[in-house]
Amino acid sequence: MIFPQIRTEKIVQVNDRTRINCIESFVSPDEADITLVEIQPITGGDFIDVTSTLYLDWVYTAAESVTATVRITTDSTPVTATKTFTIISVADDLLFSDDEDILTHEGDIYRFLRLGRSSFIDMHRLAQELILEDLAKRNITNWDGTKIEKTNIFDLDEVKEWSKFLTLSLIFKSTENEVNDFFMIKSNDYKKQAEMAANRATIKLDKDVDGVVDSSPDLVSGRLIRR
Repeated sequence: MIFPQIRTEKIVQVNDRTRINCIESFVSPDEADITLVEIQPITGGDFIDVTSTLYLDWVYTAAESVTATVRITTDSTPVTATKTFTIISVADDLLFSDDEDILTHEGDIYRFLRLGRSSFIDMHRLAQELILEDLAKRNITNWDGTKIEKTNIFDLDEVKEWSKFLTLSLIFKSTENEVNDFFMIKSNDYKKQAEMAANRATIKLDKDVDGVVDSSPDLVSGRLIRR
């Protein structure tokens, strides 16, 4: 039997390189050897031979939901597997920081890029998710008690410092090899700077996304100040 496996990121920004990986594909002991591995990056597109690499680096140019397919051939009928994920525009991604922000602190940061990536957009997005989770833990919510979303942040510059230091912390954490190694020390240092930036931040919230500031939370105590 043939067992095609395919891994992708869940969300990819338009024009950002990503890796479609099928390296974990395998066959059962009674199956013939694999002779061909192909990846189709988008439904209706061409299948591309990746037998020698078992991955395909790709750039998507339009915001949409896409389905990638891996097809594996032995001496029997080819078997496929698919993975659907989202391509998002820069405007809809609405990240709180970008690579230009972190380059001012770490000029050679690109040497730590994950294989198949051309930026740290994925790390900025993770930092964004963690910031929104942090606001929820501080009991900063919408009027109806629902979580604050990225669209509720009135001015992204107000969370830029928080986001860039948290992103740097995440990057160095992802490269840790041993306890208390250089990367862990760097990660912890940037984490502390992120925490300080969070406590200094003055965030204005537009809770109904109507272009008008509705509230300004005190991040230290989690107290909400009506305006």
